Formats: sequence, C-alpha cells, structure tokens
Amino acid sequence: MSQKLPDDFFNWLVELRRWFHQFPEPAYKEEKTAAKICEVLEGLKVPFQSGVGGTGVVAKLCAKQKGPVIAFRADMDALPLEQGNTVPYKSQNEGFMHACGHDGHMTIALGVIRWLIENRWRQNGSGEIIFIFQPAEEGGAGAMAMLESGIFDSEPVEAAFAGHMYPEFPVGHIGIAPEVSNAAADTFIIRLKGKGGHGAYPHHCKDPIVAGAHLVTQIQSLISRELPPHESAVLSIGRFHAGTASNIIPENAVLEGTLRTLNSEVREQIIKRLQDVVQSVARSFNISATLEVMEGYPVLVNDPRLVKHTLACAGDVLGTDNVHTGLPKMGAEDFSYFCQKWGGVLVGLGCHDPRKGFKCGLHSPYFDIDEKVLDVGTRLFGQVLIRYMEN
Repeated sequence: MSQKLPDDFFNWLVELRRWFHQFPEPAYKEEKTAAKICEVLEGLKVPFQSGVGGTGVVAKLCAKQKGPVIAFRADMDALPLEQGNTVPYKSQNEGFMHACGHDGHMTIALGVIRWLIENRWRQNGSGEIIFIFQPAEEGGAGAMAMLESGIFDSEPVEAAFAGHMYPEFPVGHIGIAPEVSNAAADTFIIRLKGKGGHGAYPHHCKDPIVAGAHLVTQIQSLISRELPPHESAVLSIGRFHAGTASNIIPENAVLEGTLRTLNSEVREQIIKRLQDVVQSVARSFNISATLEVMEGYPVLVNDPRLVKHTLACAGDVLGTDNVHTGLPKMGAEDFSYFCQKWGGVLVGLGCHDPRKGFKCGLHSPYFDIDEKVLDVGTRLFGQVLIRYMEN
C-alpha cells in the first residue's frame, strides 16, 4: 500500500473541496466553479482552455517523452437541493448543494495534477493526460456538449478514467463493475385529460386523478411481472401534479417519472408496455392520455482492459481486500459518452467514515464525505494514470 499524502498536501485538498462545497452551481452555470479551477491551474502552471461545452475546463499535462494520450474526467455541477446538515462549509448558495460528490471529484482531479507535478512526471514520464472538468452531469449531458465542441477531435485519446463517490463503501475501499457499470436513463411524462367539475358531483366529471392513481400502481407490475428475475430495471414516478383546490376535480393531471435499464431490448420492451398500460387506463376511465419518452444517458460500459489495469493498481495502492467488483448501479452517468468514444472505466470511491458507518446516500440533503477520500482518490488515480503510460 502506498504512503498517505503529506499533511500540507492533504490540507490543501480539504480546503479546496470545502470551497467548492460552499459555492455549488447548477448545470451550465458553473462560472464561479470554473474560475476557481482555472485559478488553481494557473497556480500550478498548467495550460488550460475554459468555456468548453459551455462552462467546461480542459487542462493538459504533457511529459517530455512521447506516449499515449489519456483522459481523466471530473464533473462540476451541483444539485437543486437545499442542504440539510450543518457544517462549517455549508452551501452559501440557497437551494443548491453538492449532494453527489462533484466537489470531491474536482478536488481529486486537481490533486492528481499536483501529485504528478510534484512527482516530476512531466520530466520523467511519457505521454499526455487531458483533465476534463465537465459541466452539467446532472441531466444536462455536459459530456456530450464537450465532445461536440470539437476540442478533442485532434486528440488520439485511447482511454478515459473517472471516479465517483460511493457512500455505501467506507473510505479506503473502491468498487468497480467488470463491464456494465451504470444504467441508461429515460424520462417520461404522462398527460391525462378528463373533465373537470365540482368534487361533490364526481358523476358529472371524468376524474384524471383517480386514473392517475391507478396508473401509478399498475406500472409497478411492468418490472415485477414483465421482466425475467435476472434482468434489472427501475420504473419510478417522481412527480404527480393535479388540481388547484380540495373541492374541484381537475381537468388535467401530469405524471413524470424515470426509467432505468441495462440493455436496449429491456428498454424497448418496457416503453412499449408502458404505452399499452397508459392507453388501457385511459379507456377504462374514459379520459385521454399521452405518453412522451425523452431518451437520456446511455448505458455506461466499462472497458474490461481498463478494469483489469485499474484493479491491479488499486490492489497495490489500497490493498486487495479493499478492492471490490460488483453489480451495475441503476443511477445514470454521462461519463458513458466518453466511454463510448474512447473506452473508459468509472471507479466508485468509498467515502463514508468507517467509525460512523453508512448514513446518507447520494442526492440526500444530508450527504457528506469523509475527506480522507481526497487522499485516497489522488493517490489511486495518480498511480492508475502513470502506470497506464508505463505499460
């Protein structure tokens, strides 16, 4: 196992992460965040380009000797969520919070850059590492926006790496999926139109709320009774909006939800059956209904070659007992676009305090990390990158 970072280096990481945590910004509005990243890069004397794909920043670290070109991605955006826990570095931007660990991801990426510089990789190593600070991971497809900017068209990137906070594991442990890592995500909207009227005279109305309530319960069977037990999918309603007063049956109701799948065949099957159920409920309650499906991020597939490399490095850095392989996550990740283009691997970084155990998951208003993960992530990815070049 490799030695921990010096105290001054670790304290620098903590201070940086806490700054990012205090100033969370939503997708494509990460101006202050990007400016801070650029400030740090300037201090490290690393060339960069800002404004990529909106607010993204791309930095390059080049060694003297020629070699492969690889990439490391860190996402920048925060969630529209009011922070619930009270900490000295609590969010100062009301209504926004780094509840998915992106503050840690950015910090680790900058930590890896400093680690490489202080270990004289530029003088003694070979190749080029592109550090991608990406906007809009939380639903804005910032990875696609950066790819479409054309900035990477002339770069022969042959591998991409990224880390993501994994609060289910204690700090010092990591998890990697051997192949399929994260689900594809689709958003759907169901609009129901009935006939409004007085709540005391429902027989004069066609109630979209009752129809919608039946729909919510019926669609659950699409996963439990339509798919083989060994297949995985998630279908959840996250929003059900209807009505304006307690004594008025409304004319319209809107349901919004998410569908998560691990392969295209299951996705097509569930969408078809969802359409069938929506129309069946509409006929049963004599109302009209429409289903709109908006395709989201694709399945994230880890490159088995890069998985093998990363597992070997992680075993040396963290100890083999702390390195785990496992099943895919049903959460989506737009790092999948980089993986489709270049081949890549996403590493789950354990980040809960082992003394306290797992408390809160990603996207919780009480989510926080054990900041020792900043040390772990910096050392781990530093080794993953330089050893890839050496091999």
